[in-house]
Amino acid sequence: MVIDAHVHLWRLKRGDNLALTPDMVPIYRDREPEHLRPLLDAAGIERIVVVQAAWTLAETLFTVGLSARHPWIAGIIGWIDPASPSLAEEIAALAMTGKVKGFRPVSTDDNRSIAWMLDARFERCWSEMKRAGMVLEFLLQNPDEVPLVTHFVERHADMPIVLDHCAKPDIAGGRFQPWAGDISGLAKFANVSCKLSGLLNCAKPGAGAAELRPYADHVLSAFGPQRVIWASDWPPLELAAPYARWRAVSLELIAGLSFEEREAVLGGNAERI
Repeated sequence: MVIDAHVHLWRLKRGDNLALTPDMVPIYRDREPEHLRPLLDAAGIERIVVVQAAWTLAETLFTVGLSARHPWIAGIIGWIDPASPSLAEEIAALAMTGKVKGFRPVSTDDNRSIAWMLDARFERCWSEMKRAGMVLEFLLQNPDEVPLVTHFVERHADMPIVLDHCAKPDIAGGRFQPWAGDISGLAKFANVSCKLSGLLNCAKPGAGAAELRPYADHVLSAFGPQRVIWASDWPPLELAAPYARWRAVSLELIAGLSFEEREAVLGGNAERI
């Protein structure tokens, strides 16, 4: 089973995706299942995981509705407000859909830092997620914040956690440290996995496997092929390259793995985690 474990879907007229701006010309338009399906078919991808793109519960419900019409939407990483007074009820109800597998609670106040997630006031949210068997995803805008994720994991080593986009290393700037050391430290925790995605967006225009390889190799070495999850980050990917381009580059990056390891990275790990 081949799975794209990180895509976004949106409908502009819904009006809640505040991260989208008109200057993002290649992606500032509706991106719905019918736009993605031909790309998946061409790449031989059978199922997807849709990740929140807006900071609203309404968007998560919208995506649940899409998944009812498109069964190949196999999982959803939704958004949750950790301070919601009805937090437990919201998590329980979304878990009952069978499609919502976790949450990425990006802050509406400051999406540039994850420091707020260490606030003790939100411990109830993480406990409710654990109780429901939900995955917690981390989106970093600054790779220097990997130690903050590690600090969080030290307190929640019994919770499935996924780091998005290899923490967005500064490939364009050729900056390998301290990112590499921080990734190695985080990967010591067995409950943490990492998505192999977003790397072309971190590199200079026209970059290929050669430029990305040191970073991809380090993630694969640190986490091991059983905790790396392939994904596209479509449609933001299209700000850097077409879907087929990333698919080809990423297959080149994992070509040295065994058949079983490639199967794990390309779908098995996403299904299990």
